[in-house]
Amino acid sequence: MRKKVAVFTSVLLVVTVAFGLRWIAMQRLPIDYDEDDYLGAAIHYANAIRAGDIVEIVNYEYNFEHPPLIKLFYGLAILPFPEASPLAQKPASAPIAASMPEPHFHAARLQAVLFGTLEVLVIAMVNPLAGLFLAIDTWQIKYTSQIMLESLPSFTSLLAVYSYIKSRKKFNAWLLLSSVSLGLTVAAKFPYGIAGIAILVDWLWPGREADQLSRAALDAHWFRWILLWGGLSVLIFFAANPRLWVDPAGRLIQAIQYHWNYAHSDRIREVGYPAWQPLIWLFQPVPWHPGVFLIMPDAWITILAFLGFRRAWNKERVFPIWLGIALVFLFFWPTKWPQYILILTAPLCFCAAEGFQGLVWEPVKAIIVRRRGQKRLIKEKDGSSVTV
Repeated sequence: MRKKVAVFTSVLLVVTVAFGLRWIAMQRLPIDYDEDDYLGAAIHYANAIRAGDIVEIVNYEYNFEHPPLIKLFYGLAILPFPEASPLAQKPASAPIAASMPEPHFHAARLQAVLFGTLEVLVIAMVNPLAGLFLAIDTWQIKYTSQIMLESLPSFTSLLAVYSYIKSRKKFNAWLLLSSVSLGLTVAAKFPYGIAGIAILVDWLWPGREADQLSRAALDAHWFRWILLWGGLSVLIFFAANPRLWVDPAGRLIQAIQYHWNYAHSDRIREVGYPAWQPLIWLFQPVPWHPGVFLIMPDAWITILAFLGFRRAWNKERVFPIWLGIALVFLFFWPTKWPQYILILTAPLCFCAAEGFQGLVWEPVKAIIVRRRGQKRLIKEKDGSSVTV
């Protein structure tokens, strides 16, 4: 009972820290690129919801390259406020907006903060120290405190993995939650679907189960659950993506084609980030916005993650698989904006927690236990209260 209370207290403390740091960032961060795009979409969706105009939601063209789900959530967040005028639809290369309508701007940012905090809650339930690392990671704070696309898929992708772990690869409510969460993840932002690939790889990885069943029998046993899990995810993806309700194949191909063309555009070539740019982001805190982030431990989190990779593999294999697949994707995908690393910060922090526990906490704990044992031996030998 005492251990459960300690874990609950740790999780509550971590979630409080996560929300507090994101609340500060929400208030202090200046308007960033793309925030006007996504708030503009939210205003459009909010106005369409008020009018009961489903056609305006389904056929909204601006920013079509990204699924609408998170922008719809932003629209719901600002729905209680007076109707705002539509924002100008600017090209991606346009300068940062000078101002944004209030209170809509901070209401939408608060929506992102809540999703970011929920993500910390989920991973803290797996490992409170991993939750603490995710709570204080500056990249995570920045992009889940602004009107960006990252907060919802970061949360739902982790929820998909967490629910998969809880399901123990059996058909139950946890597996259904994993499937639904994965569908919502891809309906928020495509690359976060990598979490689903990690789940599949872990699910089919040869393990102890093969000692009890033949490999063929095991594959047949799991195939129907994988098919159900994946099929439901696809259905949820389409159901949560109103833009695909009309011409689903054509509009999906249009969005994917946009990302392919953008990744190979002159804009990306001019930026000239190297293949290893994701590691540069991971080994440094956010280099902008002085005074926003109270602590900046990002480099240490990354170092601990690589040192704890093997231990994490032995503890919960799906997290290092997720981290590895995401890193490979980021190395090869030409677009290397810093927010992309949020597809791997959750497994990174899990591996970092295992690294810290193996390299720091457990050795220190062993030294303390050994010294206490030495004290007891001296007391028993001398028959006195002598201590060292």
